[in-house]
Amino acid sequence: MTTVQASRVTQHVTGVSSCLVVADIDRAVDWYRRVLGLELVSRLDMPERGERVAFLGADGLRLELAERAGSAGLRRADPPEHGYVQGPSHVAFYVDDLTAVLALLELRAVPVTVGPVEVAPLGISVAFVRDLEDNLLEFVQVTGGR
Repeated sequence: MTTVQASRVTQHVTGVSSCLVVADIDRAVDWYRRVLGLELVSRLDMPERGERVAFLGADGLRLELAERAGSAGLRRADPPEHGYVQGPSHVAFYVDDLTAVLALLELRAVPVTVGPVEVAPLGISVAFVRDLEDNLLEFVQVTGGR
């Protein structure tokens, strides 16, 4: 087995990004900038495809937003029932102080959908909110030794 065959893909990964398809990219970019403090990194409009893409980021985080003509929205149930639909169910942000994050979200009029809930077997506390298009966002604080 060669060195390349023995190595893991994750040894070469420098970050993880998620993409949310939204109905109105301008409103979504504004919301993520205003509420979470993400900055617009780059943007690409492809009118021939009916698509617009924006990459947001801050402090090593990346989030891709995409608007596609003719796309349909799907509202998931609140957790824990959100897992009854296959595919990505939410975007998770790991935080160092869940209480502080929830207080900041409250100041920005973002209600907590679920939580905070301690999941002791996993050594985490979690809370979920929804963005302006009902996408679920999870905030996770590691509380145990994991």
